[in-house]
Amino acid sequence: MLVSVCMIVRNEESNLERALNSIPKSYEKIVIDTGSTDNSKEVARSLGARVYDYTWIDDFAAARNYSLSQASGTYILVMDADEELSSEIEIQVEQFVSQYPDAAGTVNILNKIKDEVHKHRMVRFFPNNKTYMFSGIVHETLYQHGQPTGFVSSELTIYHYGYQEELYSNGVKVDRYLNLYNKHLEKDPYDGYMVYQLAKLHYSQKELGRALEALERCLEINQRERLYYPVMVVMLGYVLKDMGQSKLAWDLLEPLQAEFPYFPDLPFLLGLLAMETGKINNIEACYMRALEIGETTKYSSVDGVGSYKSEYNLAVYYEVTGNLNMALQYYKKAAAAQYLPAQERLLKLA
Repeated sequence: MLVSVCMIVRNEESNLERALNSIPKSYEKIVIDTGSTDNSKEVARSLGARVYDYTWIDDFAAARNYSLSQASGTYILVMDADEELSSEIEIQVEQFVSQYPDAAGTVNILNKIKDEVHKHRMVRFFPNNKTYMFSGIVHETLYQHGQPTGFVSSELTIYHYGYQEELYSNGVKVDRYLNLYNKHLEKDPYDGYMVYQLAKLHYSQKELGRALEALERCLEINQRERLYYPVMVVMLGYVLKDMGQSKLAWDLLEPLQAEFPYFPDLPFLLGLLAMETGKINNIEACYMRALEIGETTKYSSVDGVGSYKSEYNLAVYYEVTGNLNMALQYYKKAAAAQYLPAQERLLKLA
């Protein structure tokens, strides 16, 4: 079984070594260069990749599809230059293929952003046949037979480094993505997912007013059945919180718990909002609910909201309210997960 790893790159010489070295030696490496002016192509070739030039036309799906056309493997795994495959990727692929030989699979993507890990899933692994193609000029989606592909959740894992910090701190890249989002929305103004991506871009730039405007558009489009929707609503809560509107955020989010009962980020944020708005009687219940849900594999999520971060915040609550025994219990739980604030607080209490 040959797996072809396909990536599109431009000026990624600083990242390519890490990415390509993480690919098993038995896998085929396909690199599509969209106009690098650095040594990306030379680095890729030196690490065993087959490199092809592609003229960039402001369309990520078109570039992705060109990369698929160069793959000769039985299966395709899509990755980016600023990513790294898990050291267990071969075993994970073999296990998935043995169970679901004809299926497309999601990949767990762990985004390391400063001191947090943001988790989400994307369909990145699939059989190499012409029924699969990407669609969308930006944040491209895999389609099969002209429809968004069905998929099975897999254990395949990819680590993604510095996405928001690196991408959104670069003015050229910000403008590039902003233009692509607006270009897409001119054709499809009711694509709520793309409006959400626009909001994320504005939020990363601390443009709270523009982020709020985009998020309000998402609410109007009202695609409640889509996986991005509860994640978008939580972002709206953080935007309102940052704008000093924590009470409004609470009033908006609290009724949604029944609608999205398995999304730990929602009660976690409600715990923060309860702290800020003086809803002392709600704090414990919010974090307990987040812990009851646990870490999610269904939604995009921040690592720890269903475990050690909620444990730490509960410990703070118990300490402030004078229940030192419970505080120590939850500080120890969070510290056991190597959560530094909990470890530091335990040392001080000791």
